Amino acid sequence: MALRGAVLHGAGRVFAVGSREKTVEVAKKYGATDIVDYHNGRISDQILEATNGQGVDKVLIAGGNAADTFEEAVRMLKPGGSIGNVNYLNGHDDVVFNAGDWGIGMGHKTIHGGLMPGGRLRMEKLAQLVVNGRIDPSLMITHRFEGLEKIPDAIELMHHKPADLIKPVVIWNDID
Repeated sequence: MALRGAVLHGAGRVFAVGSREKTVEVAKKYGATDIVDYHNGRISDQILEATNGQGVDKVLIAGGNAADTFEEAVRMLKPGGSIGNVNYLNGHDDVVFNAGDWGIGMGHKTIHGGLMPGGRLRMEKLAQLVVNGRIDPSLMITHRFEGLEKIPDAIELMHHKPADLIKPVVIWNDID
């Protein structure tokens, strides 16, 4: 969804990072123009090569560990660019990056972080994006479970993260 949000906000060239077939397929459907596989070397090296050394205007961190993702993000970011983080940091990671990649404090690179704020108006806006076909969250649903008793199965699936997993959904139909 973060990738789709970038496209809706006008991003022209959108790099997505991933190696699993299902996630790459969905990233392309959401608007990724380029796929970077971290198995093929440093993400920042691949993006800097693809942009002729220029880097990118914005980086969105939505996964990975803090030790690697922030360092890579700062390295591939253009001066004046910004990093958005929606990834959960478990509190035991260090966020470290090279001062030279930061522009030695003169690069005007910024980091923003936090989960999406809630609220009725925001939820209504997001619902309208779905209702009007601007985003299709169903592309991310890879596993469906019926009934609340299946919640532990869905959580266990998220814990083990099989290659075909993006998001499991538990459906509960209580009409009574």
